[in-house]
Amino acid sequence: MKVDSVITLENNLNCLLLDKAVYKNNNYFLAILLDEDNEPTDDSVVLKEIIEDGKIYIEREGNEEVLAELLKLFVKSFAEDVESLPPIDEEEV
Repeated sequence: MKVDSVITLENNLNCLLLDKAVYKNNNYFLAILLDEDNEPTDDSVVLKEIIEDGKIYIEREGNEEVLAELLKLFVKSFAEDVESLPPIDEEEV
């Protein structure tokens, strides 16, 4: 799985993968749920990638301690992305 792709969960909900973090040798994705028109909603979820026998499975992460650590990683990643944006030209705004 990779960031900026859309996946469909077992319950037929589509999710856009916004960011990826590795925590304790596991891949986690911050995802936003999409509505029936594939437009982003206000609902987000953290998904854990599980690879078994060469197949990829996804489960929602519900452990609050793990979520707290992942939040730190996602915030750090977001801050780094914002810092790497080019400066805003005030005349163009």
